[in-house]
Amino acid sequence: MLGSLRNWPLFFSQSFRHLKPGGWIECQELDVWLRTDDGSLPEGSAIGAWCRNQEEAAGKVGMSLRCTGDGLAGQMREAGFVDVTVKEFKLPIGQWPKEKNLKEAGAFGLVAMLGGIEGLTMAFWTRFLGWKPEDVEAELVKVKREFQTKAYHGYWPAYVVYGKKPEEVAPGAS
Repeated sequence: MLGSLRNWPLFFSQSFRHLKPGGWIECQELDVWLRTDDGSLPEGSAIGAWCRNQEEAAGKVGMSLRCTGDGLAGQMREAGFVDVTVKEFKLPIGQWPKEKNLKEAGAFGLVAMLGGIEGLTMAFWTRFLGWKPEDVEAELVKVKREFQTKAYHGYWPAYVVYGKKPEEVAPGAS
């Protein structure tokens, strides 16, 4: 839901209010800021610029595409959820991982990015950053080329965060 909510604390408090006691909530979110563990993505990369531009455009409409598992967990706890658990994953882009299951996930991630990046980018950059469509398309050629570079070992940080509404809720809780 990252990129569709402006007010996560409100979302969690409304979820808490509408869940039955003992009910669970789960969020699965990506931090839209590509990372590497080995520094293989150069400082001035087109992918890095894409991430920055996406976040800047989101900020213009009061949203963020950044998240952390601990941040989501803290907001769940503030809303009243208990037994909050965070699981962190790395979703690779491309077939660079050595592990078979991550290599396969990376292949799917690459296909998704190459096929969907224009849809993720065009409206944001043209409406909120003032780019011309042909300039967006030219920049995305560079970004796509970098995503396909096997020397870059990029991944999206992914978080699964879940928590439970207590069986008994104190009066006045969200």
